[in-house]
Amino acid sequence: MPHYRRNTYVLSIAIFLAALSWNQIVPFLSLFLKEMHISDGQLLYWTGLVFAVQSVASILAMPYWGKLGDKYGRKPMIIRAGICLAGIYFGMSLCQTPLQLAVLRFLNGALTGFIPGSFALIATNTPEKAAPRAMATAQTASASGVIIGPAVGMWLASLLGYRCSMQVSGAAVIISTILVWRLVQEPNKVKPIEKTSLIQDFIISIRSPVQLSIMFAVFLSWCFASAINPYLVLHLKEFGGSVPDWLLGWIFPLPALAFVLTAHSWTRFGERTSFDRAIFIGLIGAALGAVTLFFPHNIWVFAVLYFITGIWIAALSPSIGALTCTKVEESFRGRAYGIQQSAGTLGALLAPLAAAQVGALFGIRAIFIFVGVLFFVGAFVFVRLCKRWKLADKKY
Repeated sequence: MPHYRRNTYVLSIAIFLAALSWNQIVPFLSLFLKEMHISDGQLLYWTGLVFAVQSVASILAMPYWGKLGDKYGRKPMIIRAGICLAGIYFGMSLCQTPLQLAVLRFLNGALTGFIPGSFALIATNTPEKAAPRAMATAQTASASGVIIGPAVGMWLASLLGYRCSMQVSGAAVIISTILVWRLVQEPNKVKPIEKTSLIQDFIISIRSPVQLSIMFAVFLSWCFASAINPYLVLHLKEFGGSVPDWLLGWIFPLPALAFVLTAHSWTRFGERTSFDRAIFIGLIGAALGAVTLFFPHNIWVFAVLYFITGIWIAALSPSIGALTCTKVEESFRGRAYGIQQSAGTLGALLAPLAAAQVGALFGIRAIFIFVGVLFFVGAFVFVRLCKRWKLADKKY
């Protein structure tokens, strides 16, 4: 078996476990904060802060780790990130105050990058023709972890408590790190042609029409989950009747289930037409889907609409990954992934804080309208950006 196929399979398993580990925690993080005796008036703000603070560190840290990956190889960076992430999860299980949790979330943003590093390794060690589908496979593995993680996390939390679920997450990341250490090969360690600073890398990316478009699409894609996920459990608890934890655990990952079922179809659609067109269609569909989530008062109707919205969101990640693999120079690709992470984490920073303000002023339900308007406007901004490079043949 060629090394790039083995890498894809092994890294997909590692990515799945890493995604599973985080998504065991996300659904009940707001409930974990509630256990720390926070008043109801402060819960929305602490939830938004704890979700957003990771992004503050990530905005600068991810390009730095991507740059080191270009210099020393992606595999060492993945192993480093796995060790740090496991320690952070175990530390979260010991937190007693919201401030302690916020500090560890900050370290999470500053020191990790396991999944982005894995994507970068696949992108730089897979032949260009096979790269889009290899990336779709890895992203499907990530989405599968998103699907299963909440159900596992809510089950563990109800059985053994929130802290135990965090410890299981740490163990899952340790297993992922060992898999990468023992089984992944990185023969293609592309060295940057010229030495550049982080600021210069940012300038190169912003001046590149392709990369600027990709960064904007990544920003929007992260905004969706970051605006909705922190408050989704609180919203679902507002539905009439008692909503069991196991049901929350299965509603939470429905967009990821939609991704698993449709990611390869979106990739084939992008190959037949164009990946930028797939992104535009996904943004418009997600905008309409988010608005429809405002209306349901029945949890089952909400679940169906949430899944359908996830189908449109599923167009974004594989198309973004394919554009990066095919339109960005190989020597810059690791740095490009790091800078894309910064664009995404900027969305992850701003979206929950903005959503907290919208939720506090108009109710949690209004957050869905906010996301819909954001995506609708973003779709047409993306088209404007694409007009600058659509007919260009060279890589950026």
